[in-house]
Amino acid sequence: MSLRWRWAVGLGLVAALAIGLLTLAAILSVERRLRGTMDEDLRDRATQVHELTGGFEEGEERREEVLPRIVNDAAVQAFDETGAILLRLGPAGVSPPVDAADLEVIAGTRPALLRDIRIGDTLYRMITVRVLLRENNPGTVVAFQILTDQSQLESNLAALTGQLLSIGAIGVLLVAITGWIMASRAVRPISDLTHAAEHVASTEDLYAAERLDISAPAEIGRLATAFRSMLNSLRVSRQEQQRLVSDAGHEFRTPITALKTNLEVLRRQEGRLGEGERDELIDAALRESNQLAQLAAEMVDLTSDVRHAAEPIQEVDLGTLALELRSRYARLPGKEVTVSGESLVVAGRRTQLERAMSNLVDNGVKWAERRVEIVLDQGTVTVRDDGPGIPEDDLPHVFLRFHRSVEARSMPGSGLGLAIVDHLIGAHGGEVFARNSTDGGAEVGFTLPPAEREEASPEAG
Repeated sequence: MSLRWRWAVGLGLVAALAIGLLTLAAILSVERRLRGTMDEDLRDRATQVHELTGGFEEGEERREEVLPRIVNDAAVQAFDETGAILLRLGPAGVSPPVDAADLEVIAGTRPALLRDIRIGDTLYRMITVRVLLRENNPGTVVAFQILTDQSQLESNLAALTGQLLSIGAIGVLLVAITGWIMASRAVRPISDLTHAAEHVASTEDLYAAERLDISAPAEIGRLATAFRSMLNSLRVSRQEQQRLVSDAGHEFRTPITALKTNLEVLRRQEGRLGEGERDELIDAALRESNQLAQLAAEMVDLTSDVRHAAEPIQEVDLGTLALELRSRYARLPGKEVTVSGESLVVAGRRTQLERAMSNLVDNGVKWAERRVEIVLDQGTVTVRDDGPGIPEDDLPHVFLRFHRSVEARSMPGSGLGLAIVDHLIGAHGGEVFARNSTDGGAEVGFTLPPAEREEASPEAG
């Protein structure tokens, strides 16, 4: 069953329950009021009969003149203490029974009695009252039974019930139709999302997101916005992937061509090359092979999903990492790596953060004339060198894949080191930066948020 019909049927059932309960309450209320009115009318008639009991002593003519006006369309029957019928007025054949309860009323052991009785196929409402005769026969008691036909009341209730049920059925139908219309309008954006998803799945057209209506209210609008953002992210990811493949193909082409050329020369000129020339070609081939291996490893690092790496997130002391890097570069000839400042404990994957800091130091060592300094300022790590600095035109692009300035094209490297830093730090919720120092040289680094629970870290120095 579709969502539209579920809404329609659901609202219809709720409306049916609510209208049914209201209808039942209305019928019971009306019935109670009508029966109350009928009982009150019977009590009034009984009071009038009680006030005119003297008519029994004034002769049959007087009795037959007054009582019919009192009972009107009702039936009346009088009986004595033995249950013998003394008087009966009203429609022919209407003869209510005198049972033990009625005898208790005339005996004075129970008050006036109201009850329903059925005579033949007709239901009556009857009151039994005790009357003490006056004047000529003091102390003599009789009882009167006054009956009113309930057929009209039952007919009115049946008509009212039919009308209320008809109105209720119309109300349920209107609610169901309204629910279907509301559901149709509510699910239209969801249908559009469904069609867009099916279109993307069948055609891989990620630009379908631009045609989505994000003006829908509340949660559906948020869903459409999130879906559009997801498709836009996928489109950007695909574009980045295509660009990466294109750039990687270009970067791989040069060392592969050089390696192939050297190997072909070795093969063709095997008997003509001197030992020095052959060793030179082999060394060149090895350099190209190493460059290819390094480029392949860096491509893997750059394209890996670092957010779902097997290494768990833990508290990492940036100062400790900096000190370990300083020890690693301690024996580097002609270059000095120092650490200064105050570190911070951050939450992250230690291996990835170590790789990011190592790439920064490698970049600094490559450009430094003599000195590289790792500066720690809480969650900010800055690698400062005393080299020529970064050309202003290249500053916005230093973290892009395969970007190398004119000066760097003659130096070893693939142009992926700083891109990997950006990739790893971005996965940790941090930001990277690059600028020129006022004292000369470049400053390249990153900033990470602190761990939720800060711990004292060893002083860097």
